This record gives sequence, structure tokens and C-alpha cells, in this order.
Amino acid sequence: MFGQSGGNSVFSFLDRSIFAGASALGNAAYVHEGRVGAFAVQNPLLLTDSSLYQLEMSSGSLGEGIQLLQGSYSFELRGLPMIASAQTIQYGVFNGTDQWGNSMGQFYAGDLAFTLGTELFSWNGIRLGATAKLVNGTYESYQSWAVASDISLMYRGSTGPNYAFIIKNAGTQLTTFGETYEPMPLNILFAVGDKLAHAPFRWTFVIDQLQRPNLGYDDPNMVSVDPVSGTTTQLDMSTLNLALRHLSGSLEFLPTDRLHLMLGYNFRRQYEMSLPGRRTSGGFSMGAGLYFNKFHLHFANELRSVAGRMNTLSLSLKF
Repeated sequence: MFGQSGGNSVFSFLDRSIFAGASALGNAAYVHEGRVGAFAVQNPLLLTDSSLYQLEMSSGSLGEGIQLLQGSYSFELRGLPMIASAQTIQYGVFNGTDQWGNSMGQFYAGDLAFTLGTELFSWNGIRLGATAKLVNGTYESYQSWAVASDISLMYRGSTGPNYAFIIKNAGTQLTTFGETYEPMPLNILFAVGDKLAHAPFRWTFVIDQLQRPNLGYDDPNMVSVDPVSGTTTQLDMSTLNLALRHLSGSLEFLPTDRLHLMLGYNFRRQYEMSLPGRRTSGGFSMGAGLYFNKFHLHFANELRSVAGRMNTLSLSLKF
């Protein structure tokens, strides 16, 4: 058990896509092919002929000046479908001071990643893909470079659910911010999803962080106080609570070829962003996609906590 669930790795932004379509699904877009190539940033095996040669641009805001930007392009090279992307999180410009509070000017902080993904192998419904990543972080005069990769294994039969097993962000820092090498945000996950046979709905369930069974932490609100001695005892999280922290899911409604409605839910985000005595909607995400002949629009709204939400807008151009 840890004092917090985050802060265990560097470049944690690599574990999500900034594309609004993926954000609306609770970042659980791993098994269903889409009409937009940007869905393949998280899993290159989702590329299809109809999603090639698309340029996607996404922008999101977390408030307090934090901006998230992504651009991707899907194409074919020597018969291989490929997806290239660039992601950046700009934390803003800060005022620097010395230990006495004297101004030393301003400094910038931000992260940047370049990725390239493709399919490597396909046989009898079994497909293997990989994504290479080059990552940079710059905080004032401190800078770090890293490399990482995703390995995607997927099974898609003629009928029945689709399955995906993905190892995300396996890699290492090339240069460090200080003297210590920090681990990359490794995430091993399993996803399953299917489309209903006689209704325009698709569902997905994802179990992530398989390499870390215990995602719990010491919650200061979960204590028992002895009425006589006043001694406090830390209470353990229930087995169900710990299990649900690995689970996220999504539901998609596709009533026409032009409209795509999406809803997602992340249990871990809901647990971590909840407040004692207050009902919150943290963990929910929703969005919509509009498809036109030459361009597509996606919008996502993520309810992160009572403190705010994240809105993301994506534009995809078809060439």
C-alpha cells in the first residue's frame, strides 16, 4: 500500500490519447476500428483502408493554463498501414524566484512525444502491432529524453468479441532530469469489446495496470478512531474497491453514418477524485463525433473532479 497512486513514473501523459474520440470513451478505445485514423494512436491495429490518409488535430485544456495538443497522420508505406503522431502538454510559464523570493525571470515547463505505429504481422485473425516513441520533458533548465514502445496483440474473429492485449510504454530514459533514472509509465492491459448484432451499439471493457495488482493507497479519510483512547487505525480498502480500480468501460451509439455518440467510465478516476460527504461525477466522460465527406469533428467532455472538467476538440481532414 502506498501513500498515493500517482507519481511512480515519469512522463505519465504517455498513457492517454489527446484525441477527443478516445477521451470520450474514457481512454478505452483499444478494440474497435473507427473512421478516424487517430483512434490508432493507442493501438495501430485499428487502422483500416477508410481511415488512412487523414490528418488529425486535437486541442484540450485542463484549466490553470495547462494545454494539451495532438496531431496525427495515418498513411501507408510499402503496403504497411502507419500512424505518426506528436503530442505535447504545455504546463505554462512560471515565475522563478530564489530562496529569498527575488525574481529570476520566467521559465517554461512542458512534455513532448513523437510516435510511429504500424502492424507487423497478421494471420488467421491474430494481429501484432508496435509503436515507437521518442519523449522529451523540459522544466526550466532541467531536461530529459526517453524512448518507449507499445506492443499490441489483437484477435478479431468473423463473429464474436474482439480482444486486445497491449504492453504500453515499455522503455527507459536516455537522459535524466537529475541523477536518478525514473521508470516509464508501464501499463499492461487487456481489452474486450463487441458490437450488438441487432442494434447500433458497441461496448468495451478494459482491465489495465495488470503488472501492478494493488492500486490502493493509504487514504487519510479511511481511518477508525477508538472512542476511549483516541487512537486512529488505518482501514484497508475492500477487495472489490481494489479490483474495480483496474476497470474502465465505454458504450458507443452509432445511429447513422454521420453521428457517433460515446460514453465512458473509469472507476479508478472516480475513486481517486471523490471527496468525503460529496457526490461527484469524476470518472465519467462523454462525447460526440460528426462525420462528413472530407472532414470529421469530435468533441469530448471529461468529468475529472468537483474542481473542473476537461474539454477536447478534434478535427480530422481526409485527403
